[in-house]
Amino acid sequence: MDAKTAIKTPSKPSKERKSGQSNSPSLVAIPASPFMQRLGYGTGINVYLMKRSPKGISRSPWAVKKINRQCDSKYRQIYQKRLNEEAKILKNLQHPNIVGYRAFAEAKDGSMCLAMEYGGEKSLNDLIEERSAQRQGPFPDATILRVALHMARGLKYLHNDKKLLHGDIKSSNVVIRGDFESIKICDVGVSLPLDENMIVSNHEAHYIGTEPWKPKEALKEDGIITDKADIFAFGLTLWEMMTLSIPHLNLPGVDELDDSSFEDEEFEEDAYYEALGTRPPLNVEELGPSYQRVIELFSLCTIEDPRKRPAAAQIVDVLEAEGSIQ
Repeated sequence: MDAKTAIKTPSKPSKERKSGQSNSPSLVAIPASPFMQRLGYGTGINVYLMKRSPKGISRSPWAVKKINRQCDSKYRQIYQKRLNEEAKILKNLQHPNIVGYRAFAEAKDGSMCLAMEYGGEKSLNDLIEERSAQRQGPFPDATILRVALHMARGLKYLHNDKKLLHGDIKSSNVVIRGDFESIKICDVGVSLPLDENMIVSNHEAHYIGTEPWKPKEALKEDGIITDKADIFAFGLTLWEMMTLSIPHLNLPGVDELDDSSFEDEEFEEDAYYEALGTRPPLNVEELGPSYQRVIELFSLCTIEDPRKRPAAAQIVDVLEAEGSIQ
């Protein structure tokens, strides 16, 4: 009993249970953190691998998202609230380009854990870092376009079908299986409702995002947030695949200045904050002509005026019409 939470299992599992999509905490047993392999981590969150093949029974593993126990109690409550909200949202989503919900259960320490589908995926950010470390250069243009299409399909579903803004699109919230066989968006914990005009009209709803990927309108106190906020961050995710960098952190020309320019690091910090919400530079000549379609898509998605950015549905239509992208 030390390794797992004792939870009663019903004698006749429901159809949801049979399909592996349990909604009730009473249907699953979440092992304690030390008994699971940590897959990754985020702000206040750890993600673990939960193996589900006891006594030789073959069951697919789950990725379990759990609050970091070392979090300050004040922030722990905030992160737990976000996890609760993510479970509520994810349970109602079903799309091949959105990570699937599996269960929401209570661990032995009393915290709630969100279990999601897992098929051996890595985050796109992990792949970018690996490629950068190996000095392999940008991802092939065909690979970037494939990621773009599948991400756009997921965003189209969220925006059009579910009237939801993802609110934190970036490479670490995209998971990849194998050689880009599967591409899925994850982490819907800071999603916001969209009205019929694709606007976040609820004044109590606040855009969270992650700073380097935020569009200009999200950096203003009175900025109007629409579905196009996701599109800007989507464009920067394509930029990540072309540059193997985080937006705005590798500023051009900084390394050419002498050390006297960086007393108190004010120059770098000012340049970074001035760059936020803008289109980061791209060495087009270095990429070559084969990247023209990727560059055009990136440029359209990162236009400062959100009204001029394409909608996710438009991106899907254009990329699917080309026929060569699967």
